Amino acid sequence: MMHRMKRFVRIAAALALVCAATAAQAATEIVWWHSMTGKLNDIVNEIADNFNKTQSDYKITPVYKGQYDESMTAAIAAYRSGNPPQIVQVFEVGTATMMAARGT
Repeated sequence: MMHRMKRFVRIAAALALVCAATAAQAATEIVWWHSMTGKLNDIVNEIADNFNKTQSDYKITPVYKGQYDESMTAAIAAYRSGNPPQIVQVFEVGTATMMAARGT
């Protein structure tokens, strides 16, 4: 019985080390919401892909969120729900609107 317990403890310890090592090596994901379509969307994806290939610490994930007003609305809703993206690309009026917002 004691042999099985020691074996279980060793396996559990090894599993914990593997999990810790995997978590330490995981890239930090940076979600980038944008409103680029067509060729510009292709360029955004290419920029992200090229960046992601240069290193393994961070991973840029571009996400098309619709036209600018749709992206801004989605970003505000995501912020209010506590789950915003790390980067949101909006038009200049949207930037001013978001920067002037208080307590949203």
